[in-house]
Amino acid sequence: MAGLYKYDHGERFEQHGFYNLLVFLAIYIPLNLVLGGLYVLWRKVDKFPAYFAVAVLVGGIYVSISLMHYRKVFDQGLRGSFDYSLDECTWSGRNVPAIDLLPAGTQNFWAGSMHCKSEPQRIDANIDENGVLTVHCETPGSNVLIDILPETREWPLRDKDIWSTCNHMVIERTQHLEYYNDIPFVLNDTTQTVVVRCGSSSTLVSRVAPSISKLPVYTPPQDSDTRTPNTTSIRVSPDILHSNRKSPNVIYLMLDAVSRRQFHRQLPHSAHILRTLHQPGVSQITELFRYHSVGFSTDNNTKAMFLGDIYPKKRNTLPIWAYFRDRGYITARVESGCEDWAKEYNGHNYPQQDFAVSNRSLDYELTAPFCLPEFYPSVGNPFGNFKGPYSIIARCLFGRYLHEWAFDYLYKLRRELRPQPAMPQKARKHRPYMITVALMEGHEGTGEVLRTLDDALAAFIKDMRDSGELDDTVLIIGGDHGLHMGLNFAYTQNGRIEHQNPFFAMSVPEWLHQFAGDYQANNNQEQAHPLALNEQRLTTPFELHHTFRVLAEWPEFSSDSWKRSLFYAQKKGRTCDEAGIGAGFC
Repeated sequence: MAGLYKYDHGERFEQHGFYNLLVFLAIYIPLNLVLGGLYVLWRKVDKFPAYFAVAVLVGGIYVSISLMHYRKVFDQGLRGSFDYSLDECTWSGRNVPAIDLLPAGTQNFWAGSMHCKSEPQRIDANIDENGVLTVHCETPGSNVLIDILPETREWPLRDKDIWSTCNHMVIERTQHLEYYNDIPFVLNDTTQTVVVRCGSSSTLVSRVAPSISKLPVYTPPQDSDTRTPNTTSIRVSPDILHSNRKSPNVIYLMLDAVSRRQFHRQLPHSAHILRTLHQPGVSQITELFRYHSVGFSTDNNTKAMFLGDIYPKKRNTLPIWAYFRDRGYITARVESGCEDWAKEYNGHNYPQQDFAVSNRSLDYELTAPFCLPEFYPSVGNPFGNFKGPYSIIARCLFGRYLHEWAFDYLYKLRRELRPQPAMPQKARKHRPYMITVALMEGHEGTGEVLRTLDDALAAFIKDMRDSGELDDTVLIIGGDHGLHMGLNFAYTQNGRIEHQNPFFAMSVPEWLHQFAGDYQANNNQEQAHPLALNEQRLTTPFELHHTFRVLAEWPEFSSDSWKRSLFYAQKKGRTCDEAGIGAGFC
């Protein structure tokens, strides 16, 4: 074991060494205890071999029946199941979902509680509409300190390197001030998050800043303007009564390393609520059963969805949210892993590392709270097994799950960006928004941490449904790939299938669903609805990218993007080569 640790103790994809050591111990120790117990029983109990044989037979029958059940469960989805009768691709190899035999929590029960420990004392803190911070500590007389976290949106790429600078820059640029009850504590117009510390307790307070009323309409610079005239375009005709000519809002939640089956396995409450989004007349839900990743990790898959190209030839290629912003959208991104997507996955594409990609492409960014040393280690390896964004234990910050802070901000964003009923009619300006959120709970070797996300994600989906937002909002929830570490991935064909089959579900407003169906009926030989057809056809993040482009350009968009999007039926019997999936990964 010492030799294994010395040989390989990194946590990069190529070197999950210390995790491998933990897995070895988790198998080696219980296995030896079982073997030792069997040996004692063999020596002490008469006819033990006969009893053991009966137990093995009964256990084998139970396991066989259970595997047959879980094999059927594997194919089931939100509103349908994987259809093998079609002339479409199927997963190669024998799919035996033995991982489903394990009770919840089996793979990391030894790592401790999956709940967050409450802070010692309660802190009530809020920021009012004038930017005044008010704090009340549970213990009177406690010394109150305020950490004003920096805004990372305007930072250049060189300050956002996940491996060396980003979290340290957050710590260095945080302002530490004292709070006095008799003096108003007024925040500047751009401060979004502060940490309030009372004695030994802390909490996070966030807001959306600047307010939308102070946010000017963005004018993209000429040298990077993504708006190019469409020589072949589709325009929504005004005589199609059910078509909404206003640009739809878009919310995309990316669940890192979550397969289709893993979503249903570990997030049952969320899956149940997601089914209820199918409300004909309001919104319709689509789940892709043959959605296939195009690479091993986040790198290639998110490049495909956010850039439309894994190896972009053009320099300074901007992510898809810039495409939305250039067309009048308000854009926001929440990075719960203390990383900047443009720097981490496309940084080499920018010759000048003083380029602030977020400032060019986003109106709002929330990253700094997820870089705090209480969650993200500031010393040593930040990607360990017991702390940081890839940890195998509950990911907590100030007594709450990390993702709860992300959803708090997302809720405030939605309230800020949507016209409120109390507003005068003239003040209700339609400014569409595009929000992306990266959630990292699925990225760890045991596959168990994802369960902590279920309640918060289900509550968010339910709130989207009950608020009526789905009438004008496209909600997309999906993984970039399935789990690419752990016992199931390393040793079973089921694990490799799940790795290539990330979860993907999309709720679209009824008017958009009807337009896609009408366009398909008028311009394609296939009469079935394109979203229904695509549920069983081979699709990839490339189709998601073109779906984003269509939504950004609505109501006039490139016919090429439309035909490559999920709103258009992709080719029947499509091959991996045609879909852009490398032969070695198909």
